[in-house]
Amino acid sequence: MMLLVPAHPLRPRRPDDHFAPEAHAARAAGIDVAVVDHDAVARDDAQAAFTAVPAGGVAVYRGWMLHSDRYAGFADALTARDVTLRTSAEQYRRAHELPGWYDGLAPTTSSPRSGPAGCPSGSRPRSP
Repeated sequence: MMLLVPAHPLRPRRPDDHFAPEAHAARAAGIDVAVVDHDAVARDDAQAAFTAVPAGGVAVYRGWMLHSDRYAGFADALTARDVTLRTSAEQYRRAHELPGWYDGLAPTTSSPRSGPAGCPSGSRPRSP
């Protein structure tokens, strides 16, 4: 198992300050840690994002939120290096974007009170 965290923007070999305590705890527990360039992933340059990630294995991404298509590109680029993310691109999209998670949590989630134009108040979110 490997933990992937965003690199510090000014010190790219080190974890971002926000994720440094988690990276330290993971290393102390014997888990491999690698840093990724979040900005490269966000601009759809996943190949440049993980030059410090060793090939092979299973990884967990613990970092800044990404648009689901960027996460999918990141997952694909890692797969080409024989690294499998524990959270698939489809699982990530379903967990981060409406309506993906809504049905499962609808009983405990209040009805939407407002939404984009054309989405009546109180209606169920739907796919574009």
